[in-house]
Amino acid sequence: MSDNNKSAPATKDDLKELATKTELKELGQKLTGRIDAVEQKLTDKIDGVEQKLTGRIDSVAVEVAKTNLRIDRMENNMMETLRSFKSDILSSIDAFAAEALSYRNHDTLRGRAIMDHDEKLKDHETRLTTLETK
Repeated sequence: MSDNNKSAPATKDDLKELATKTELKELGQKLTGRIDAVEQKLTDKIDGVEQKLTGRIDSVAVEVAKTNLRIDRMENNMMETLRSFKSDILSSIDAFAAEALSYRNHDTLRGRAIMDHDEKLKDHETRLTTLETK
């Protein structure tokens, strides 16, 4: 087909340039084979990436589990330390309170003893005055 005459029928020479059904079928098979090969390569690469990611995810999961375990241990240690500290403080407070109570009791007894001595002194003065007057 010449460019000048587009409405003219095709000649045998024009048809020689066109592909036959067999050639098209062969070309289709080649393309299908190439597409299948590329698809297989992509599948293999994707599988490799998935395996690497799975390995990395597994190692990250193990590290997270280890970290959580360490955090739990630290939390338990801190709680035990705080409980022990609280117990020590409460024991000290109990000892201090007992000592303060003991001092208060002693002060009460001393106060009573002073009052008794004061009464005895007053009685003694009265007795002395009585004796001196005789």
